[in-house]
Amino acid sequence: MEIIKAKEFHIDEPTAVAMGKFDSLHLGHKVILDRLKSEAECSLRTAVISFEPGPEVFFGKYSGGFVLTDEEKQELLKAAGIDYYILYPFDSQTADTEPEIFLKEVLLKQMNMQVLVAGEDLSFGKKGQGNAEFVKEVSRELDFKFCMCSKLHIDGEEVSATLVRESLVKGELEKCSALLGRAYRISGIVQNGNRLGRTIGVPTCNLTVSADKLLPPNGVYFTKVKHGSREYYGVTNIGTKPTVADGTVIGVETHILFFDEDIYGENIELDFLHFHRPERKFDGIDALKGQLGLDLEAAKEYFGL
Repeated sequence: MEIIKAKEFHIDEPTAVAMGKFDSLHLGHKVILDRLKSEAECSLRTAVISFEPGPEVFFGKYSGGFVLTDEEKQELLKAAGIDYYILYPFDSQTADTEPEIFLKEVLLKQMNMQVLVAGEDLSFGKKGQGNAEFVKEVSRELDFKFCMCSKLHIDGEEVSATLVRESLVKGELEKCSALLGRAYRISGIVQNGNRLGRTIGVPTCNLTVSADKLLPPNGVYFTKVKHGSREYYGVTNIGTKPTVADGTVIGVETHILFFDEDIYGENIELDFLHFHRPERKFDGIDALKGQLGLDLEAAKEYFGL
């Protein structure tokens, strides 16, 4: 997959384009990407275009973290078979561009677009006037096919990035996974910690998480751990470790069940499956150790081990 981060570029091959935020790549986004690939078939290349930063970030209307980091989104789009991923720079000039001009100059001229696929909440161009109704009207005149995908609903709720974020910050991991069509994931390089876990018989892998990554509530989770081509089960804590530390920095540490290898400096991926309990401060190391023993037994029961 070719990644383009520029205003000036050109794609020689004719394309089918999906336009939108794709900020969490949930199942509603999958509907759009599936339609994109269906429209492209064998004659068109597939391209996804988003704005960077997103308009809500540029205008200061959004300051929360993101379910996906840029790297994670790129990996998922690559795995979906997308040929081009365009992160079009969003600035005051972009915001002030008439939607018809953006269609003509960027999508049609620079991207060689033949088909445009988007959700019914499409919005781009000056004052967000480039909506689905507008694109449908001008598509005939500009000679391209427009495919609008309706919103997806699960259990009576509209699948959206907002709903994904809400379920995540509430610790509703099963619901979050159902909306994403995959488990919520944190990945990173295993760092050296204070090795306290090893001294009490519960060694952990510590991860440094991107500052813009949206995290679930502080607490203990049951996770699937991927290291290279191997998969394990784990118990993961997100929080400040109040029993043994006075800081406010949130960390992510995982004890991998039935695993005793040195993997410092190596990458692991954590798929969050279930929220077990909130993080809390215990009356000393012995009390903490006792609770960790209970957590490990609960995890083994959850995973059927």
